[in-house]
Amino acid sequence: MNWCCLHFIRLPMEALSDADNAPEPWVITQGSRVMQCNRQATQLGIRAGMQTAAARAIATGLRERVHCPRRESVALEQLAAWASQFSPRISLQPPRALLLEIGGSLKYFGGLESMRQRIRHGLDQVSHQAWISIAPTPTAAWLLARQGDCTPVLKRQDLAHRLNAVPVTALELEPDRIEAIHGLGCHRIGDLHALPADSLARRLGRPLLATLQKAYGERPDPRVDWQAPTSFQAGIDIPTETTRRDLLRPGINHLLGALCGQLRRMEAGVMQLHCGLHHGDDPITWLTVGTNRPGRDPQRLASLLDQKLEASALPRGVTRLSIQVDEVHSLAPTGHDLLGDETGDGEAEAWHTLVENLGNRLGRERIQALTIHDEHRPEFAWRYTPPGEAADAPVPDTMARPAWLLAKPQRLTSQGGQPHYHGPLVIEQGPERIETGWWDGQDISRDYYQAVTPAGERLWVFRSRREPGHWYLHGLFS
Repeated sequence: MNWCCLHFIRLPMEALSDADNAPEPWVITQGSRVMQCNRQATQLGIRAGMQTAAARAIATGLRERVHCPRRESVALEQLAAWASQFSPRISLQPPRALLLEIGGSLKYFGGLESMRQRIRHGLDQVSHQAWISIAPTPTAAWLLARQGDCTPVLKRQDLAHRLNAVPVTALELEPDRIEAIHGLGCHRIGDLHALPADSLARRLGRPLLATLQKAYGERPDPRVDWQAPTSFQAGIDIPTETTRRDLLRPGINHLLGALCGQLRRMEAGVMQLHCGLHHGDDPITWLTVGTNRPGRDPQRLASLLDQKLEASALPRGVTRLSIQVDEVHSLAPTGHDLLGDETGDGEAEAWHTLVENLGNRLGRERIQALTIHDEHRPEFAWRYTPPGEAADAPVPDTMARPAWLLAKPQRLTSQGGQPHYHGPLVIEQGPERIETGWWDGQDISRDYYQAVTPAGERLWVFRSRREPGHWYLHGLFS
């Protein structure tokens, strides 16, 4: 069994949409000190641990947010949804780590290195940085990740050597506990592990002893699997209230990444999602997009939302983004190419893309398709349906019918009982008798024929049984 730990290095800052890349200096504060700062603040000389007052003196117009554990907890849940595309077993390791059991997924992703590259690429797409460590036990993977040690440990016999060198500060203990451990002359985890178990438990507590034993694989290390909800609802704060659409897109992409990661785990897709633009205490602006069939491509969903966003007039600045999905739809397992990417029918994809773009720009109710309707009268044998919806009747096993019907049958001249249209018509096939509709007052009694003009045009004509000798043109074949 192999465990992968994702330890998110900058989660407090990254829990704010794109604050890390903001043009203004940003800091997350805890108490009176800087906890984390973005790239712009770092370039100005601000560092973690600095007094907030000193940071303000360095950067005029410094933007600040107080450290919010709840915001990080929500962000970690969203990252778990995203990571579920890589493993069916995920465990939360608050406040900033996820544990994935990847032993059963390695073959699917083409091996360990291929899987690690995919995880790194996915993290880049959702704008998160993480140490990625792999070890035979979840606690060992977590300790190595906290230390930034990303070289995989695949064999249990190599685990002790690697853990022995990890500083005790990786145990995430209170400062006074770390000081007590240092007072015992222990600076590495290996130093603690070498102490007699009873002595270690008596001096530092049994929970610490249990953590070490789990890390070294000396006792079971069960984990509670994170359960993805059947619906999806997530949000992210915007660092600064804004009406600039380009500053909203990173947050939207982050939320879509979490959504589509969860959908891959569920082998499901969505046909409709709602994106909320929050304006403080004012009503939320909702952008609703729909797809022609269930899907989970984050780039496609982002493109549809972008169309809606460009067409929306924002009443005031946006302070928070949210995405809500009320219903998911099961999908058949997808095919994959040699690189593991999902494959599909290019022509069908182009058709669905066209329909979705038109629907989102013009309104889905304005995009209609034609299908066959269960009705013998040609005027009523069709109906409008949403694109992609199946017909409610099979193609009739009758004489071929044209795709082009006239809005109203056109009376033809005839000579000696032979119909004329740009000359005398030659009857090639027929008759097909249609006599129905008595129940709604629009009954017909006709004999239909296929006919050809002297110029080679193929027509669909009928002779009215109630008006002997009267011929009508009803349709044209292409």
